[in-house]
Order: sequence, then C-alpha cells, then structure tokens
Amino acid sequence: MSHDREANDDAKSGDRERDGEESSFPDCPRCGKPVLISVALGPHTGSVGPCGCSVPPDLFADLRSE
Repeated sequence: MSHDREANDDAKSGDRERDGEESSFPDCPRCGKPVLISVALGPHTGSVGPCGCSVPPDLFADLRSE
C-alpha cells in the first residue's frame, strides 16, 4: 500500500468516526466520505456534498437505503 493511499484511508476513517462514533450519514460511492446532500442536475448528472463528487441520480436511492 502506498503512502498516499494509507493517508487517504486514514482521512476517510477520520471523517466517518468522531470520538468512536460512526456517522449516521451514508457514504459517498466515489470517495467514501459522509453524504449530507444530493442534487440532481439533470437526468444523468448529479452531485453529492459536501465532498462535491459527481454521482448519477440513479445512485441516490442507494444512498437513502443505508
């Protein structure tokens, strides 16, 4: 595992856990950070936040089911 990948994994786990508690928000399918908002910009274009990753709206249902 590269140093950058280890640092990225550490950052992701730090975002998910605060004082030993896991976030109740679903994970972004692109970066793994918690998703607080999803916006459909068109029938095939969307984004999630606060990370800003581009995610197609058909994946939004997966975010709600977690």
